[in-house]
Amino acid sequence: MTRKISLSARGAALFAALGSAVCSSQATLSLQQAIDEALATRASLKADAERISIAQGLRKQAGAIPNPEFQFQNENLRPGQTYTRDVDTLAMITQPLDILGKRSARVEAADKTIARSQADYDVARREIVRNVRIAYWAARGSQEVMSVLKAAADNFQKTVDYHAAQFSAGAIAEQDLLRVRLEQERINISSNLAAIDANHARADLLKQIGRVQFEQVVLTEPLTIQQDLQPLGLDQVLGQRPEVRAARAAVEEAESNARIQDLALRPDLNLTYGYKRTELPDTTYGVNTAIFSLRVTLPVIDKNQGNRAAAQAEIRRRQDLLAAVENDIRIEYSGALQEFQMRRAEVADMLEPLRQHAANISQIASAAYAEGGVDLLRFLDAERTRMEAEVAWARGMADYWQSLAKLEAAEGIGQ
Repeated sequence: MTRKISLSARGAALFAALGSAVCSSQATLSLQQAIDEALATRASLKADAERISIAQGLRKQAGAIPNPEFQFQNENLRPGQTYTRDVDTLAMITQPLDILGKRSARVEAADKTIARSQADYDVARREIVRNVRIAYWAARGSQEVMSVLKAAADNFQKTVDYHAAQFSAGAIAEQDLLRVRLEQERINISSNLAAIDANHARADLLKQIGRVQFEQVVLTEPLTIQQDLQPLGLDQVLGQRPEVRAARAAVEEAESNARIQDLALRPDLNLTYGYKRTELPDTTYGVNTAIFSLRVTLPVIDKNQGNRAAAQAEIRRRQDLLAAVENDIRIEYSGALQEFQMRRAEVADMLEPLRQHAANISQIASAAYAEGGVDLLRFLDAERTRMEAEVAWARGMADYWQSLAKLEAAEGIGQ
């Protein structure tokens, strides 16, 4: 049994050495670098940006003037006639006139579509930034837990070596050595599990960034508390959130489309002007005549009632969606603010003092155990408490920064 534990300890030491060699070659990654890379590489965000270009193209098309129509016509074509002498010739140009407000209404609606597309892009951008920040701090917390447990495993190896020397000298019983080695196995298992969790969290972060391959990176943001943060008011939050701007732009777009349907009742105008050459009967010459006409569509029967009713229903639907978005944001912001305040109080009032107390107790227990003042079990218990306090602090700090990321996202603060 002792031999198996010894071999396992050697394997853990080899794993730690290999881990140190890998960490030395890893690239570093800050939070801002992760956000910038995600915004530059995420294909979904690029697709949302193209929607703005599409809306801008449609706006340009909405303001375009209709092309004129050219018509060439011959009359009095009969068998046996001479074309240059007996056939009448007409050449006409017809120009649609868009002067009754329809064109300006289409341009206005296209402008509203551009505004909505821009707001939708801002929503997608905010969501990417939020997900990257949350994934980053989750991975940063897992990395800290892994570092704490790895350091604990490395430091505890000295304790194992000390007790092995004591056992060889006959100063302690084999049972004490086995207890120490059993504690080492427990720490090594916890360290290995933490490394697996850190890899999972790092993979999720790289996925949110948009990388196509799994890479070993070291996250560099410090785990500290920011004391100077002041939450925003709800009115300011509603004014900053891109979801509200997108919903309001959708309402304005629906109103513009309804105006287009109302203007569809106005008549369409077409202006025709041209030239006609008529050959006079029983002569060898003709006369030239100018042609002018104005064609107007008569809205005798309103055939656009369905489109107008649908447009008004769309306005009401968009208004209801706007109210729903505002209600969701109120709830989201209140929950995020409360969670942030609780996480900050937890770290400052509980986890940080617990960490300091556990470190002091461990130091006292180590000194007392070296002098023979406490037994092995109390020494191991103090070391275990210190390690658990360090792990709880690291996870609490990660939760604190994740809650801050959720709060700033709820406030509509972008990067």
